[in-house]
Amino acid sequence: MVTIIDGSVADIKFESEKTLGDVLSGIEKWTDESGFCLSRINVDGAEAETGDMGVLFNAEIKDTKTLLIETTPFAVLYGEALNELKRALSAWRQAGNDRHHVEELWRKSPAAAFIAAHDKILSRALRAGFSDETVKDVLDMATERELEARQPLPVFFAMEGELNEDVARLEDLPLDLQTGNDGRAAETIQKFSGFMQKMLRMFPLLKYAIQENPETGYPVLFEEFKSALKEFLAAYENKDMVLSGDLAEYEIAPRIKNIYTALKEKLSPAAGV
Repeated sequence: MVTIIDGSVADIKFESEKTLGDVLSGIEKWTDESGFCLSRINVDGAEAETGDMGVLFNAEIKDTKTLLIETTPFAVLYGEALNELKRALSAWRQAGNDRHHVEELWRKSPAAAFIAAHDKILSRALRAGFSDETVKDVLDMATERELEARQPLPVFFAMEGELNEDVARLEDLPLDLQTGNDGRAAETIQKFSGFMQKMLRMFPLLKYAIQENPETGYPVLFEEFKSALKEFLAAYENKDMVLSGDLAEYEIAPRIKNIYTALKEKLSPAAGV
């Protein structure tokens, strides 16, 4: 079987794979790690979306001559899905008595399925259904996310100023907790939480711009950070202010700075920096 990915014949050796489903599963994992999604599948001249997917995926490799695959950066598909969501929400606002129909069309759309699979926070916000309050909140979230998807590199580099402010506040957290400045301490935690949510959203959007395998090294950095973050949140919830302050200053602040710096070094060539 000849496998063609984005116009080039791929040098793929099949070992334990027997069916197209096996092959596509491996290719999808590889493209996902590189920041891309499968956007077109053609088997011996037949488009995947027009046939029986179950039959297609169960087809054996030995019976297939050509597998043609096209990919699209995850950021592009995510941005398109967010744009469709914004269109649906705006249409819902203007639909009057047809609002239910507009919402139903959205929920059956490929864009809705994409967001449900890739943005749990946004999907959770929509779960209860459209309402005036929900539409307002989700429109704000979708607008911010669409900018991130359309311009991931500029958005990432612009985050450095906010990161430096958050790191400085985390380093001040022990003093805020010791002196009873609970309001500022809570604000520091809230600001940092928002920054981290954005950072985690940005990582899948940036993979395509990292020349080497983006999964190499970064899981270690993130896993170590997540472990320290869980310990910090547990200490803060248990009102262990001494431990919370120490973790914020000596674990959380330097680790998130290191993660950002490591990503920046890899992304700078792609941005021409």
